[in-house]
Amino acid sequence: MTNLESWIIQQGLSGTGVAPLLAGFAEGLAAEGIPVARAYLALPTVNPTFRVYNHVWTRSAGLSVEGVSHERNNDAFEVSPFGHLLRIGEMKRHWRFDGPDAEAFAVFEDVRQIGGTDYLARLFSFENAAAPDLRGCAAALSSHRDGGFSPEEVARIDAVLPLLALAAYRMTLFDLTVGILDTYVGLSAGRRVLSGEIRRGLGTTITAALMFADLRGFSALADGGGTQLIERLDRHLEAMADPVAEQGGEVLKFMGDGLLAAFPITEEQPSEAACAAAVRAAEAALARNDAVNRLYEGETALHLDIALHCGDVFYGNIGAAGRLDFTVIGPVVNEASRMEALCRELDCAVVMSERIADASPLPVRPLGRQRLRGIAAERELFTLASISGARA
Repeated sequence: MTNLESWIIQQGLSGTGVAPLLAGFAEGLAAEGIPVARAYLALPTVNPTFRVYNHVWTRSAGLSVEGVSHERNNDAFEVSPFGHLLRIGEMKRHWRFDGPDAEAFAVFEDVRQIGGTDYLARLFSFENAAAPDLRGCAAALSSHRDGGFSPEEVARIDAVLPLLALAAYRMTLFDLTVGILDTYVGLSAGRRVLSGEIRRGLGTTITAALMFADLRGFSALADGGGTQLIERLDRHLEAMADPVAEQGGEVLKFMGDGLLAAFPITEEQPSEAACAAAVRAAEAALARNDAVNRLYEGETALHLDIALHCGDVFYGNIGAAGRLDFTVIGPVVNEASRMEALCRELDCAVVMSERIADASPLPVRPLGRQRLRGIAAERELFTLASISGARA
């Protein structure tokens, strides 16, 4: 076993990313005397933003990584060397630019511009029935020597490429796991799950500013259903969620047409800072939600109701043995939910507790002492001074 093969195996076991894996692979081949001008590796992913990642290493420019969005035209793949291989049922091909197919594909010109003289293409199938979108990966290498890679060099590359594909597959599966957890349960919760906090009832008590947000009037609008309604709801939820992330908070869960978010209080972010961040996120969410309504002028406007509260909550695994939810529970959560329900009664877009109001970076005005459903003691509540008592 050569040094390159040992290095690839070690990367497969403990490596952190596909990009450094490809760069080290290309540089390792070059160290063996194989004249690599360009190395390319494309891996599909399960990601709401990107459907594939293209990794390119060149002798002159080093490494670059590009995410290809779902919206990008699929024709680019169809007219590529790899689309051609799939159509003719082959897994490998070697094109030399001094041969009859030198102009077959547009990517060949890109390779020529960095001094490449051939295009060695290989497809690897993962064949994982549990993850059908991770069908395999595509690899390509180009030489900078006249005439391209020799038969002996091609044989050497083919001997180590399966190791590269296997290592990349392991890394992709890990990245997929992290990405799916981040997307569906949130960044903090996802990291906790990966660190082993997976037993039911396991968790911790944290202090946080909470934000409950809910669309008023969506239930009536939802009777029509359809993909256009889902598209509109996504825009409204994005208007709520993006300001939370921008202010250092985290969306814990989407609840139909609303969300629950937390701004943890830590040494780095003390109570006043976390509460202020929640207020700023609420203000931005209201403005962005209004902008979404303007996009659907002529349709029913969906106003946003927001409650802001602060206190201790239990943050951990809740649910049945086979279906858990990593979320927050506790009296503060219940009170925040009741406060959000008061928005309709008070005809006020934001209702906040006294602790939030004391830390607000924006002027507030009192709403008086209010009784929350199911809670005996009244609470002194506030709203933003900029919000009037009625909404048009």
